[in-house]
Amino acid sequence: MIKKSRLIIFGSFILAIILGIFGQDFAYLLNGIFPESYPIYNLTILTLISIFLFLNSLVMIYFQYKKQRMNKEKLGRYITLFVIAGLLTSWWSLFVLIMWWG
Repeated sequence: MIKKSRLIIFGSFILAIILGIFGQDFAYLLNGIFPESYPIYNLTILTLISIFLFLNSLVMIYFQYKKQRMNKEKLGRYITLFVIAGLLTSWWSLFVLIMWWG
């Protein structure tokens, strides 16, 4: 894989994990910066961005495989890692979001 595309894939993956796990904290931080915003809406947007970044990472990995910049063995490892981490983080962030909407 080309280094630039690998950096984009892992960067969006790490950002998705950070937004998914620490979304509450960022929602309150955004409310502190923009007092007119509601934390629940901030958390909803951050959760959606996190899920989108996970899906974006998976699609980018698939395209790397299709362009033959990655072999099938590497594809399997990346997909497994990204799906497991993505599902766990997304489930957590969705659970927190559901609790906030209560």
